[in-house]
Amino acid sequence: MRLQDVAPANGRKDSWVFLFSAKCLALSSGATVKDVSIVGLGNMMRGDLGIGCYVVDALNQEPLGDSIDVSYLAEGYSYLDAYFCETKFGIIVQAAKFGGQPGSVYCWDKSVFLRNANEWFAFEYHPLMLFARFFGSANLIHRFPEDLLFLWIEPKVTEGFGISPQMHKAIRRTIKIIKQNLFQRAFLPEMVSNLSFIHQLAVLQITL
Repeated sequence: MRLQDVAPANGRKDSWVFLFSAKCLALSSGATVKDVSIVGLGNMMRGDLGIGCYVVDALNQEPLGDSIDVSYLAEGYSYLDAYFCETKFGIIVQAAKFGGQPGSVYCWDKSVFLRNANEWFAFEYHPLMLFARFFGSANLIHRFPEDLLFLWIEPKVTEGFGISPQMHKAIRRTIKIIKQNLFQRAFLPEMVSNLSFIHQLAVLQITL
């Protein structure tokens, strides 16, 4: 799936409703459900916080195969469950402030997420509060695959279009982590998992 297929052109809420409806329609009409769903999140107009978009753009240039779906949902948290419906393995990529070095990548599984979510609910101004509240309010986390990987990337710049130099390295590091996890679960051949590709990021018109 290409980036332009999943990102609404006008950024309006009704565009996300259309995407969600189209996804549900495809599933109900008997479309093949992919084994793996990888979703990038974040607002591209807020600097490094839009890193999920760039990771998706780069992943779409990798030969991941037909069993893996890659999508960018911006801040469409409420539509996440449709993109993980009946999948075996899910990956969510988003920027998050934890106070570490910019460009650091934190890997959480589902159990770690659930342990930390309670702290986010209690701390009103935690940067991931809204994300955690979405899952907790409707108990949606249990509708996701049991095998779920969260990749949080520490941002540096949080305003304006574009990403900091630290994010360039973080993108390659994140893709390496994703490919390793796909190989470990037999969703990606070893040869592909070991290859390193040059990515032409259309959203930035740069080469990584």
